[in-house]
Amino acid sequence: MSRKWERMVKKNTKVVNKSRAKHGKPTISQTVSSDDSVTIKGRNWTLSLFLFCVGIFCFIAFQNTNQDEYLYWLTGGSYMLLSLFMFGVRRPQLKIGKDFLGSRRFTGDKRVPASDIKEIALSSDAVIISLKSSKIRWSFTRFYHRMDISAMSERLKEFAANHAVPLKVE
Repeated sequence: MSRKWERMVKKNTKVVNKSRAKHGKPTISQTVSSDDSVTIKGRNWTLSLFLFCVGIFCFIAFQNTNQDEYLYWLTGGSYMLLSLFMFGVRRPQLKIGKDFLGSRRFTGDKRVPASDIKEIALSSDAVIISLKSSKIRWSFTRFYHRMDISAMSERLKEFAANHAVPLKVE
């Protein structure tokens, strides 16, 4: 695609997204989904809080240093910015597709087909997904991940019924 064409597409997308936002509709990138999946997002507050506290510690511990040594201040500020990034952008999520489950792990996005799921355990405060291929279990909790467990449970019940995945409700 030529650069001129790409610029025209970006410009038109921006205009359409503004008008869609005024009418209360989702943007173009939110409506286009190639696999018709539902994504349930949460918040990672524990690691963010830890990094923020490390940043504050750097500010307190190194406050009596010389003004020429600005790297101590840069280190503390970097920890605080990283904590805000982890809280706002790097959110835990569960993606429920037609025949797969996907999750954002610390090492990247992982995707598992329905045939590789050993069991799904639902409780009032947590959802645990056990995988066949390894002893790995994905767990999502109301307290730690700040996710909507009731909405996730309803979607996972439908997913388990469609793909004959064992479902354990506690």
